[in-house]
Amino acid sequence: MSTNNNSFNKFKEDHPFLLNSVLIVIAAFLLCYIGLLFIDVFTSHGQEMRVPNVRNLPLVQATEKLEKAGFKWDINDSTTFNEQYKPGVVIDQDPRPHSMIKAIRTIYLKVNAMSPRSVKLPKLHENSIRQGLAILRSYGFKNVQVDSVASPYKGLILQVTANGHQVAEGTPVSVNAFIRLTVGDGSIADLNPEALLDSATIDAIEQQNYEEDLKNYNNSLKEKPSNP
Repeated sequence: MSTNNNSFNKFKEDHPFLLNSVLIVIAAFLLCYIGLLFIDVFTSHGQEMRVPNVRNLPLVQATEKLEKAGFKWDINDSTTFNEQYKPGVVIDQDPRPHSMIKAIRTIYLKVNAMSPRSVKLPKLHENSIRQGLAILRSYGFKNVQVDSVASPYKGLILQVTANGHQVAEGTPVSVNAFIRLTVGDGSIADLNPEALLDSATIDAIEQQNYEEDLKNYNNSLKEKPSNP
C-alpha cells in the first residue's frame, strides 16, 4: 500500500499536467452524465401521454378531464362568440386531441364566449353605402342587408335598423345582430330641398350663397373702370 502511494506521489510530482488533465476529463464526464440525468427528469423524457379530446365539452368538464389525465391547462381565448357552438364550451385545443406529448406541457383551450360581443353602433346615417359597409365590417358585423327607397340621393344611407328596430348612433348592438341599411336609389330628380334638409343645413347653404354673391359683387367693383 505504501509502495502504491509512493508510486502515485512520484507520478504526481513527475507528471502534474497529465494528472490534472485526466482529472479534468473524469470530472467533465461525471458532470455531463449528471446533467443528462437531470434533463431526463426535468423534461420527463420517455413519459409521453396521449392528449384527451375535450372539444365541444363545457369548460368545467373539459378541465376535469385534463386534470384527471395528468395535464395542466390554460385558457388562451374566451372572447370570441361562434354561433355554431354552445356558449361556454371548448371550441379548440392546443396540442391537438390524441397527440402524444410530455406530461409537463400545458393544454391551451379556446372557449366560446357566453354571449356575442356588443359594440356601440358607429355613425352610418348620411354616409355612402360603400363607406357604411366598410365601417360595419371593421366593427365585426357580418349580417348586413341593403335595400333601397326612392330618394334624390343615390347610394346615401337614410336609415339603419338592427333586428328590425331602428337604432341611433352610439346604441350598443350585438355584432351578430341583423343590420339593415336603407339607401337612396337616386330616382327622384325634382324635389323641394326644404323637404329633405334640416334648417341648419339650409341656413349654411344660404350663408354660403350670400358670401359667394358678395365676393362676386366686390370683384365686379374692382374690375369696373373708374370715370376720368
